[in-house]
Amino acid sequence: MKKSSILEKGTSEVYDSRENWPPYTYRDYPDIKPETYEAFMKFLDTENTSGRLMELQPWISVCDSRCAFCYFPTTATSKVKIELYLELLKKELEMYAKTKYVKTSVFDEIVLGGGTPSVLAAEQMIGLIDFCKARFNINKEYFIKVTGSSKTLALKKIDKLAEYGVYQMDMGAQTFDDKLRKMLCLPDNAADVEKAIRHARKLNLCVCVDIMYNLPGQTMESWISTLKKAIELDVEIDTYSLHVDPGTPLEKMIKTGVSPPPGDAEYEKQMYLTAYKMLTEAGYKAVGHDRFSRVEWHMRENCLNGWPWGGILTTGAGCFMGYLQRFSYSNLENINDYMATVKTGKLPISKLSESTTEDMMRRTMTRLYLRLPVSKEEFMQKFGTTPEKVFPKQLQKLKDKGLIEIDDKEIRITKLGEIWKGNIAWEFAPNQS
Repeated sequence: MKKSSILEKGTSEVYDSRENWPPYTYRDYPDIKPETYEAFMKFLDTENTSGRLMELQPWISVCDSRCAFCYFPTTATSKVKIELYLELLKKELEMYAKTKYVKTSVFDEIVLGGGTPSVLAAEQMIGLIDFCKARFNINKEYFIKVTGSSKTLALKKIDKLAEYGVYQMDMGAQTFDDKLRKMLCLPDNAADVEKAIRHARKLNLCVCVDIMYNLPGQTMESWISTLKKAIELDVEIDTYSLHVDPGTPLEKMIKTGVSPPPGDAEYEKQMYLTAYKMLTEAGYKAVGHDRFSRVEWHMRENCLNGWPWGGILTTGAGCFMGYLQRFSYSNLENINDYMATVKTGKLPISKLSESTTEDMMRRTMTRLYLRLPVSKEEFMQKFGTTPEKVFPKQLQKLKDKGLIEIDDKEIRITKLGEIWKGNIAWEFAPNQS
């Protein structure tokens, strides 16, 4: 039986609609409190004994323009003194680098995120990466990733980054349909995106693109065409279902009738199934939360496979993916507030969560959302009990629905569970118990 038919079998009876994001994201973190900040600083004064390799993410939360669907906290390039921001970003990085926890940590990825880091000159990006390499313990085998758009990634800039040793270029392609690109206020056209990707691939850079489905007015033909183009370009692919966030230009466009709404839950599901079928038949493997990959390294990335015991040290205005074992955090979004706080010598954290043991058990179960197995042995080592004793009702429910398999060693999602992995994660959220 083909993978697609396994996925399609019985999907209408599983859940009414798909959850695309799991619990325990930055939106769930509480505002920072003095006592939590103090606990975090004490934690940073301890040794990292996890044995996990970590990821370092300096964020350049600056963009030349804003896409209609974007909810990221970014600032217009014209309103930022880039050199001052980079100076203070390095100061924040230095504050972490001096802590005992970070001194005893090893990083195998340096990721320039944002925002649009490619608004920087190549020399500025390289200088920031050099700073990180000099201040942090970098593993012998490490990878550098840079995020950008074709509007700000001139071919000569790509040349310099490739020559320096950048491994991967991430691009928010979203769609290769120019009508949809215009509606979404994307800063470049499909031909420019393709040109940048082809140039990067000729230089042997790995390229990963974000593409979105269930966009307003997006036909199945348009979605298939975008998928075909991504496969043809030989890129890594992150597929995201559109989420219309409050306060975004797109929300206003839909409310005022300028844009049609996205398709319904069934249409969204069919688009996902189409992508899964096309990409797996093209040799891609579903990895992590939304990645389809043909690169072996992406299937064993430490920041992914170490969840929730590894770590991502995220820095910069508006960053929200930071987690160090029990602590998860996001930074101040306003870039001026961020810079003012860093100047005082205080970490610019706005939201900080310290997980309880119960939280960590629930987070461990969200490995299923990442398409990763839950090891019963590791669970016992960490918590002194088994998943079945802690979550008997949830596991039985998911097993009865055919979404998970359980044996003596581990719990893992099934092929049917692929489409409902977000819903699976929510079964372990506190309010679902």
